[in-house]
Amino acid sequence: MVQYVFTPWRDRRELLLVRDQFYGSEALMQAGDARRRTTTAAAAKGNQTSREQGDRERQHQAVGRVSMWMQRGNCPHMVESTALLMAAVLSDETGNAGASTYAARAAYAAAFSRFVTGLLDGHQDKLRKQSMYSIAKTIGLPATFVELRHQATHEQLPSLAKLRSAATKALVWIWDYYWKHLGEAERAKDPCKELVLSYLRQDDEAARRNIMRQLRRWDLDCLQKAIEELQQTLPGNQVFVKCLKLSKDVAAMTAEEADDPGPEESDMPEEQEQEQEQEPKQEPEPKQEPETGWSRYRGAWKPKPIGVV
Repeated sequence: MVQYVFTPWRDRRELLLVRDQFYGSEALMQAGDARRRTTTAAAAKGNQTSREQGDRERQHQAVGRVSMWMQRGNCPHMVESTALLMAAVLSDETGNAGASTYAARAAYAAAFSRFVTGLLDGHQDKLRKQSMYSIAKTIGLPATFVELRHQATHEQLPSLAKLRSAATKALVWIWDYYWKHLGEAERAKDPCKELVLSYLRQDDEAARRNIMRQLRRWDLDCLQKAIEELQQTLPGNQVFVKCLKLSKDVAAMTAEEADDPGPEESDMPEEQEQEQEQEPKQEPEPKQEPETGWSRYRGAWKPKPIGVV
């Protein structure tokens, strides 16, 4: 019997778009630069670059999109927890000191407790109940997460600095546990798109030229399709402009290769031409009738009754 899986997103591409809006480039996350991607309010607030501001805008968009998914239903717990923790981080960065400090602590504590409790309850055995520490050890969740969840739920709220650090670590852990494994199958099936993506991520001009030489091996239609898909899915105006420029460069490169004439007969070395002139010209051999199969009968046809030799 067919089982239907209902998801709040339209297709897998929309889910991967939200992942990129939350965390940005996967290569930077795997390189250990997760702290910059999930910068908390402990970082300098007055010296944010334009790139960091663009990342924050995309993260706000991702939080709003996940909030819409929650209204539709069937949203995974990891997606909801990422949005709640990110919303607490963004609210903490834009809040004012003083009265908002207690509100920030409450937002961090609620998001972190909901993340840990929902995750561990989802792995709970209905027949034999296990402790949260044993389940956390099974799935690789740090024990400090369980301790902080217990403190935020049953004791006095932890300090703001402790909650900020825990939220950053939780976002990194969710990336390794859930988000990182979503796009592996798609990338393995489309190496052309992966090569185009590496070109867009590269800032060094020499490295771009090297990647451009590799792009020449691919068909123009395949390249244009991969560039168009990345242009529609990847967030940011800079990526859109890079895709547009790459599309024009690929079209111009293909046109130059088409206009480049091949080696003519006049470009042949003189020694090779002399050898061809000295070789005796062989006359074509007459065609011979095939030994087997059907062939045309020669001479006058004499009808004979069947069975007569």
